[in-house]
Amino acid sequence: MRRYLITSPILILLSLTQTTQADSPRSSLLSEVEKAIVVQTNEFRQKHNLPKVEQDETLTETASKFANFMAENSKYGHHADGKTPAQRAKEQGYQYCVVRENIAYRTNTGEVTADSLIDVFVQGWIDSPPHRENMLADYITETGVAVATSDDTTYYAVQLFGRPKSAAIQIKVTNQSEETQTLSTEANDSSDEFQMPPRSVVTMTRCFPTTLRLNDDDTEVMLKESTELAISDGALMRKQ
Repeated sequence: MRRYLITSPILILLSLTQTTQADSPRSSLLSEVEKAIVVQTNEFRQKHNLPKVEQDETLTETASKFANFMAENSKYGHHADGKTPAQRAKEQGYQYCVVRENIAYRTNTGEVTADSLIDVFVQGWIDSPPHRENMLADYITETGVAVATSDDTTYYAVQLFGRPKSAAIQIKVTNQSEETQTLSTEANDSSDEFQMPPRSVVTMTRCFPTTLRLNDDDTEVMLKESTELAISDGALMRKQ
């Protein structure tokens, strides 16, 4: 009987035999699954016209530590160790702007193959709206993947998605008009409003794509990268 549950992944494993971990069948299996998860994630993103995510060593270490924790303690969940994904990443030294996590596990009393694990983990996330959203987040730039087992029966997978603090979106808006302007911003379901006196400047740092608009103007500007804007003649425009 097979039981599948999708939520988020992780990696790494210790061999108790005299064979080295790097050469053991278990390690080879896990490594194959981890590499395939990254490849298929990027293939899925490319189908939706999104850039690839690059593997990050610190995110991979974070995923590995958590995957092994779940495997060794038979605990499952994003907070199984009492921490959030972002807290775990920060403890490993990841200077983050955004951290998101997918996890999953599979228990199988029969033969386990790399293909069977890959299909359960990757396709399971694709078919699950919250996990699919993480895979297709347009603001994510990096990933770390790990798969772990302590009994060769139950396998835990963890995939972290991140945007480092160094890639935060820097926005500068200058009110070049002679009137006070009301600037509104929206990002990741949050919103702000600024009163900008004549010749004033507002600077902001955002981790998510941000939409800016003037309350007296119907136009809006969507920003996914650092940009300087100017308010002139009652309109918001990119600075030349």
